[in-house]
Amino acid sequence: MKEEIKNYFRTDRSHSAGVALIIKHSNRLSLKKQVNIHPASEYMIGVIHEELRELAGIHRDELHDLLQLPIAQIIPADQPEAIQAVTPHINPESTEASTVDIVPKEKKASRKK
Repeated sequence: MKEEIKNYFRTDRSHSAGVALIIKHSNRLSLKKQVNIHPASEYMIGVIHEELRELAGIHRDELHDLLQLPIAQIIPADQPEAIQAVTPHINPESTEASTVDIVPKEKKASRKK
């Protein structure tokens, strides 16, 4: 259970996956009802993260460190083309920098007379 929850913090962190873990592992019926009824919000995700932290026995500092890391992308081993899609192709021979023309916005006419 602890590794499953840590894997959630490393790879997903979504509301729906957190709700599924709480329903699967928590014994608190009122919390299960609460996460099922309320839609995804910053508050509910915080409640889910706190409950999962307590279930897995993770210290607050360790959870803070896990949440500071970027979300890892899971790439199936049987799909090497997925790795190429994630990795941007950079042509090392190209020395031209792309330029963007910045056009100032037109001022709106004042309604004052």
